[in-house]
Amino acid sequence: MSRVLIGGFDTIAAMGLRDVLGKEGFELVADEPVSSEQRGTESDVRWVLQRLVNAAPDVVVLDLDVEYGAETAELISRNFPAIKVITCSARTPLMRVYPPFHDGDYYVSDLSTNLLAEAVRSRT
Repeated sequence: MSRVLIGGFDTIAAMGLRDVLGKEGFELVADEPVSSEQRGTESDVRWVLQRLVNAAPDVVVLDLDVEYGAETAELISRNFPAIKVITCSARTPLMRVYPPFHDGDYYVSDLSTNLLAEAVRSRT
């Protein structure tokens, strides 16, 4: 089963993601929520990258709605090509999925609990 790092979400959103992904049987690694002051900042990006190196996840789930969300996803996708990155937006219920070994390319999908679980589970 996939190892999942949840990063960049506020406490409530992180709790919901842990619940949804945990019930699907995914192993959650280093998923502590960030403080509201840190969320979406360069400090948040450093937190995610540090956890990424230490936790060695298969998938990283990030908040697309924060200032550095998309940039962080592209950075991870290009520098850690074996890791799938999924960014989720609560403003418009969609997600960007950066498949492994696609050098920052992504596809856009609707966002629901089932679609998120399927995106984490799939190899693309």
